[in-house]
Amino acid sequence: MTTIRHWSEVLAKEVADKKREPFIIASGITTSGPCHIGTACEFLYPSALVKYLKDEGHKTEFIFVGDLMDAFDSIPEPLKEFTYLKEWFGRPLYAVPDPYECCDSYGDHYLNEVVDLMRRFGISATILKTNELVESGKYDPYFHVFYKKRSLVKEIARKTAEMSGVPGLPDWVDIAMPTCENCGRIATTVVEALDEDFIRYSDTKDAKYTKGCGYEGKMKITEHHYKLFWRLDWPSRQDFLNVSAELAGIDHYTRGGSWDTAVAVHREVFGKEPPIGHRYGFVLLRGKRYSKSKGIGLDVQELLELVPPELIKYRLFRPDIEENKNFDPSGHALMKLYEEYDEAADLYEKGGELRRAENKIVLAYSLATDKRRWRADFADILTNYQVYKDWNKVSERVGDREGVEYLRRYVENWITRGYLPEEYVFQLKPTKIDRFSEELAFFASRLNESMKDEDIHGLVYNVAKERGMKPPQLFKALYLSLIGKEYGPRLGRLIAAVGVMKTKESLSELYT
Repeated sequence: MTTIRHWSEVLAKEVADKKREPFIIASGITTSGPCHIGTACEFLYPSALVKYLKDEGHKTEFIFVGDLMDAFDSIPEPLKEFTYLKEWFGRPLYAVPDPYECCDSYGDHYLNEVVDLMRRFGISATILKTNELVESGKYDPYFHVFYKKRSLVKEIARKTAEMSGVPGLPDWVDIAMPTCENCGRIATTVVEALDEDFIRYSDTKDAKYTKGCGYEGKMKITEHHYKLFWRLDWPSRQDFLNVSAELAGIDHYTRGGSWDTAVAVHREVFGKEPPIGHRYGFVLLRGKRYSKSKGIGLDVQELLELVPPELIKYRLFRPDIEENKNFDPSGHALMKLYEEYDEAADLYEKGGELRRAENKIVLAYSLATDKRRWRADFADILTNYQVYKDWNKVSERVGDREGVEYLRRYVENWITRGYLPEEYVFQLKPTKIDRFSEELAFFASRLNESMKDEDIHGLVYNVAKERGMKPPQLFKALYLSLIGKEYGPRLGRLIAAVGVMKTKESLSELYT
């Protein structure tokens, strides 16, 4: 029988079969603004592969690169108040001032944010910055290789660009992008001439969001005021870091995209096999793609105030990596995720032989966490909190003090943000209604303190049948009597939270 394997198993086997230890798993981002869950995938997915390889006993390192040499091209929606930043358009991110004045630069600020997020997700990595790699001369040998094979390199870039439907590349595209020594922009410079030691350039390009200053200059390669053309930067970095595998978003893997260029450079220019590459899908918020510049979606800092990190990882790790994932931290979607996570935790702890589909669920859980932090049902915690508004009482009722203490801030923030399902928005307020007094009194008489949630729920159907009612009528009457609205949490759960005997007493006082 064929085993259905989790994506981390498939990738790890390919790495182990084709590469040599120590395995280097790499990834990175351009630190152009607050990190949302889509960009967080750049460290979350690789971390799962790293963990799997380490759990299998392989020597593995995770390297994460912040591209602070990329040009600053827009002010993200959350930073719109910092209008002065427009003056810095076109400059490398490491040269843009930090609007919050707590870090060395704009780029450093958002790289530090990512490092902090990694810590909160329990992920460790070697952190590198492209500007420091350039300054240390790591790219210089590759500049010389690309210069000597300039015609081949430009032909590779042209062919792969045309694969995507782009008719070649603009004339200004060359192997290097110098930084103007007059205005500091990197987005507007045009290479006029190259040799092995110098770049002659003019700062004359119109980048739409900013324009060059018109300066003409010449710089030594050893001054390190340049970066490689972005489709060459990636394979160069992979080569000098000895990368075994690198995961990236699906946009890099479009036909003729940057991955196709990188593969061609490795094989045709370096004469080596490329790292193992794999794409991952987009993360959507209620069907919409996250966007830093447009302010669509929650940044990860916000999301971590609503959802525990292991729950986020489980949601991303469980399905196939190439699937687009719709992440919705509100209402029933999040409650369903808690339920699925708890089922996976139960399967993991049970051990023993698992069905094929269960293997993937259990592996996703083990990659998401090293420790189960709560045991009580999330819906029970939520219902009890709505009944008592007292966390000590909630802990006592559900019998999981540590778990409740861990989840309480997520629950409180979730409620404050208005993400609560409507049926959980209630207050306990016993109220007599005009209809079905005898039936409600009869229901109360049948309650006893040994009953559990399912017993209570089943009792509604039994009483309705005995009294000649439709079950929805009795459910509605009970909700109105207990919380003053026609619906609420699952009735058995609600009555168990209130207390069976307390409910019996309340209904009896109202209807007898």
